[in-house]
Amino acid sequence: MVWLASLITLLSIVVWVYAFFDAATTPGDEVRNVPKILWLVLIVLFMPVAVLWLFLGRPRRTETAASEQLSQNTSVEHLDPSDAHKTSGRQQPLGPDDDPEFLRKLNRRINPDD
Repeated sequence: MVWLASLITLLSIVVWVYAFFDAATTPGDEVRNVPKILWLVLIVLFMPVAVLWLFLGRPRRTETAASEQLSQNTSVEHLDPSDAHKTSGRQQPLGPDDDPEFLRKLNRRINPDD
């Protein structure tokens, strides 16, 4: 019986912590029903409110938005292999191996006699 009480207590704490961090990281304009700061205060003060956050406060993720995001992440149809060799129009090098000055300094360090 003690293990059941311990399990319920642990589960409650996990849900409480998850709800708090979920509410804290959710953008304020996406929170439903009450303002974000009020949700945070209620979650901290009253542990059962954490469950209410999960059902009433979290932003709704619509089925179309979820499928659209999934298709954006997994689809490679919009990629063009020839774009990989195009310059980005930046003046700065992207990495040290693209920077001629870095390569000159590296060469001087490796071959100080030259």
